[in-house]
Amino acid sequence: MAARLRRYFITGLLSTLPIAVTLYFLWWVYNWSNSLIEGILRTIGAEPSRWLLPFLPILGILATLGLVTLVGALAGNYVGRLILGAIDRSIKTIPLVREVYNAVQQIAHTLLGQPEVQFQRAALIEYPRKGLYTLCFIASPQVGKRLSPLPEGYTVVLVPTSPVPASGMAIIVPTADVIPLDVSIEDALKYVVSAGFILPNSRAKQLIESGVPPSEPSP
Repeated sequence: MAARLRRYFITGLLSTLPIAVTLYFLWWVYNWSNSLIEGILRTIGAEPSRWLLPFLPILGILATLGLVTLVGALAGNYVGRLILGAIDRSIKTIPLVREVYNAVQQIAHTLLGQPEVQFQRAALIEYPRKGLYTLCFIASPQVGKRLSPLPEGYTVVLVPTSPVPASGMAIIVPTADVIPLDVSIEDALKYVVSAGFILPNSRAKQLIESGVPPSEPSP
């Protein structure tokens, strides 16, 4: 009975926790935006009408979105890149703060960025030793044709690290040792960022546990 209640509790927690975290985040954004706008109005000595008070947080959210968009526009030109680069270098000189900043920056670039190099697909390789499987991303297949005197039949893969995939390393492995996965790049990234807790699907789970190569996915 106790084990069943414990299982029910864990199932309920897993079901309600994402909803609770999302609602709390929205509530925090609402209150933060409200405080921001009220602070600005007090600074300039303005007193909004009572009917306008519930809508102040919305103005704060719109102002935040506008500020983020403005920073993005600045980052797209030479002067803006110089300014943001100077701020970036200044933050990275502060001990402890730079570790948090670097981690958040790399995760954001991984999840939201649009890299010039697009991986072809997710795969598995036996790494760091035989019998242990590691998820990787195929970067350049048949690289032996371009890296003489390396013989043909080799592929460049990126082995990501959790929870920041961008800090992984590129490895040249025999193409025959690469096990393609029938999952999307996005799902594979979720697996890496979650440190293996979020499996893409049951098929990927079976591949990771057994190491059986999948059949070629349909195009």
